[in-house]
Amino acid sequence: MPSEVSSIMTEDLRLRNYRNQLQHRNDLQVKELEEAHSDEVSRLVQNQAEQLEQMRRDYDIQISREAEALEARLQQIRLKSDERVTTEKHQSEELLEKVKSAQQQRIADYKKTSEEQIDSLRKQLQASTENLQERARKNAKKNKEVSHA
Repeated sequence: MPSEVSSIMTEDLRLRNYRNQLQHRNDLQVKELEEAHSDEVSRLVQNQAEQLEQMRRDYDIQISREAEALEARLQQIRLKSDERVTTEKHQSEELLEKVKSAQQQRIADYKKTSEEQIDSLRKQLQASTENLQERARKNAKKNKEVSHA
Protein backbone atom coordinates (compact mmCIF):
# COMPACT_ATOMS: atom_id res chain seq x y z
CA MET A 1 0.00 0.00 0.00
CA PRO A 2 2.62 2.43 0.74
CA SER A 3 3.68 2.21 -2.84
CA GLU A 4 0.12 2.87 -3.91
CA VAL A 5 -0.06 5.84 -1.59
CA SER A 6 3.24 7.01 -2.83
CA SER A 7 2.13 6.55 -6.40
CA ILE A 8 -1.16 8.35 -5.66
CA MET A 9 0.70 11.13 -3.96
CA THR A 10 3.10 11.34 -6.85
CA GLU A 11 0.19 11.32 -9.25
CA ASP A 12 -1.57 13.91 -7.11
CA LEU A 13 1.55 16.04 -7.04
CA ARG A 14 1.99 15.66 -10.79
CA LEU A 15 -1.66 16.60 -11.37
CA ARG A 16 -1.34 19.61 -9.05
CA ASN A 17 1.74 20.73 -10.93
CA TYR A 18 -0.07 20.17 -14.20
CA ARG A 19 -3.08 22.07 -12.85
CA ASN A 20 -0.82 24.90 -11.65
CA GLN A 21 0.87 25.00 -15.06
CA LEU A 22 -2.53 25.05 -16.76
CA GLN A 23 -3.72 27.70 -14.34
CA HIS A 24 -0.56 29.72 -14.97
CA ARG A 25 -0.93 29.32 -18.77
CA ASN A 26 -4.59 30.17 -18.48
CA ASP A 27 -3.78 33.26 -16.40
CA LEU A 28 -1.15 34.29 -18.97
CA GLN A 29 -3.58 33.75 -21.84
CA VAL A 30 -6.29 35.70 -19.99
CA LYS A 31 -3.78 38.46 -19.27
CA GLU A 32 -2.67 38.49 -22.92
CA LEU A 33 -6.30 38.52 -24.06
CA GLU A 34 -7.11 41.33 -21.63
CA GLU A 35 -4.09 43.31 -22.86
CA ALA A 36 -5.01 42.60 -26.48
CA HIS A 37 -8.60 43.52 -25.72
CA SER A 38 -7.46 46.66 -23.91
CA ASP A 39 -5.19 47.55 -26.85
CA GLU A 40 -8.01 46.87 -29.30
CA VAL A 41 -10.44 48.98 -27.24
CA SER A 42 -7.85 51.77 -27.03
CA ARG A 43 -7.25 51.54 -30.76
CA LEU A 44 -11.01 51.59 -31.46
CA VAL A 45 -11.49 54.57 -29.13
CA GLN A 46 -8.59 56.36 -30.83
CA ASN A 47 -10.00 55.52 -34.29
CA GLN A 48 -13.43 56.71 -33.23
CA ALA A 49 -11.94 59.94 -31.87
CA GLU A 50 -10.00 60.45 -35.11
CA GLN A 51 -13.08 59.70 -37.21
CA LEU A 52 -15.12 62.08 -35.09
CA GLU A 53 -12.48 64.79 -35.49
CA GLN A 54 -12.32 64.12 -39.24
CA MET A 55 -16.11 64.34 -39.45
CA ARG A 56 -16.00 67.66 -37.58
CA ARG A 57 -13.36 68.99 -39.96
CA ASP A 58 -15.32 67.72 -42.96
CA TYR A 59 -18.47 69.25 -41.52
CA ASP A 60 -16.67 72.56 -40.94
CA ILE A 61 -15.27 72.40 -44.48
CA GLN A 62 -18.74 71.62 -45.85
CA ILE A 63 -20.24 74.49 -43.87
CA SER A 64 -17.44 76.74 -45.09
CA ARG A 65 -18.07 75.70 -48.69
CA GLU A 66 -21.79 76.22 -48.31
CA ALA A 67 -21.13 79.62 -46.72
CA GLU A 68 -18.85 80.53 -49.62
CA ALA A 69 -21.45 79.33 -52.11
CA LEU A 70 -24.14 81.33 -50.33
CA GLU A 71 -21.86 84.37 -50.24
CA ALA A 72 -21.20 84.01 -53.96
CA ARG A 73 -24.92 83.62 -54.63
CA LEU A 74 -25.65 86.66 -52.48
CA GLN A 75 -23.04 88.61 -54.43
CA GLN A 76 -24.66 87.53 -57.71
CA ILE A 77 -28.08 88.55 -56.42
CA ARG A 78 -26.68 91.92 -55.34
CA LEU A 79 -25.07 92.43 -58.75
CA LYS A 80 -28.28 91.47 -60.54
CA SER A 81 -30.26 93.75 -58.25
CA ASP A 82 -27.83 96.60 -58.88
CA GLU A 83 -28.07 95.96 -62.61
CA ARG A 84 -31.86 95.87 -62.40
CA VAL A 85 -31.91 99.11 -60.39
CA THR A 86 -29.54 100.73 -62.89
CA THR A 87 -31.63 99.50 -65.82
CA GLU A 88 -34.88 100.66 -64.25
CA LYS A 89 -33.30 104.01 -63.36
CA HIS A 90 -32.09 104.40 -66.93
CA GLN A 91 -35.52 103.44 -68.29
CA SER A 92 -37.17 105.87 -65.87
CA GLU A 93 -34.81 108.64 -66.94
CA GLU A 94 -35.56 107.88 -70.61
CA LEU A 95 -39.28 107.90 -69.89
CA LEU A 96 -38.90 111.16 -67.98
CA GLU A 97 -37.02 112.68 -70.92
CA LYS A 98 -39.74 111.48 -73.31
CA VAL A 99 -42.44 112.97 -71.09
CA LYS A 100 -40.48 116.23 -70.76
CA SER A 101 -39.94 116.33 -74.51
CA ALA A 102 -43.63 115.64 -75.16
CA GLN A 103 -44.64 118.35 -72.67
CA GLN A 104 -42.19 120.82 -74.20
CA GLN A 105 -43.57 120.00 -77.64
CA ARG A 106 -47.11 120.51 -76.34
CA ILE A 107 -46.11 123.81 -74.76
CA ALA A 108 -44.44 124.86 -78.02
CA ASP A 109 -47.57 123.84 -79.96
CA TYR A 110 -49.83 125.73 -77.51
CA LYS A 111 -47.53 128.74 -77.69
CA LYS A 112 -47.54 128.66 -81.49
CA THR A 113 -51.32 128.26 -81.58
CA SER A 114 -51.73 131.06 -79.03
CA GLU A 115 -49.42 133.36 -80.97
CA GLU A 116 -51.32 132.59 -84.17
CA GLN A 117 -54.61 133.33 -82.39
CA ILE A 118 -53.16 136.55 -80.93
CA ASP A 119 -51.88 137.58 -84.37
CA SER A 120 -55.27 136.77 -85.87
CA LEU A 121 -57.03 138.78 -83.14
CA ARG A 122 -54.61 141.70 -83.64
CA LYS A 123 -55.27 141.65 -87.36
CA GLN A 124 -59.02 141.49 -86.72
CA LEU A 125 -58.71 144.30 -84.16
CA GLN A 126 -56.62 146.35 -86.55
CA ALA A 127 -59.06 145.66 -89.39
CA SER A 128 -61.99 146.57 -87.11
CA THR A 129 -60.18 149.70 -85.96
CA GLU A 130 -59.39 150.69 -89.53
CA ASN A 131 -62.96 149.91 -90.53
CA LEU A 132 -64.32 152.00 -87.64
CA GLN A 133 -61.93 154.84 -88.47
CA GLU A 134 -62.99 154.66 -92.10
CA ARG A 135 -66.64 154.78 -91.07
CA ALA A 136 -65.94 157.60 -88.69
CA ARG A 137 -64.27 159.56 -91.50
CA LYS A 138 -67.11 158.86 -93.82
CA ASN A 139 -69.62 159.87 -91.16
CA ALA A 140 -67.58 162.96 -90.42
CA LYS A 141 -67.51 163.77 -94.14
CA LYS A 142 -71.21 163.20 -94.42
CA ASN A 143 -71.86 165.29 -91.38
CA LYS A 144 -69.69 168.04 -92.86
CA GLU A 145 -71.48 167.88 -96.14
CA VAL A 146 -74.83 167.83 -94.47
CA SER A 147 -73.92 170.74 -92.26
CA HIS A 148 -72.50 172.72 -95.25
CA ALA A 149 -75.38 172.03 -97.40
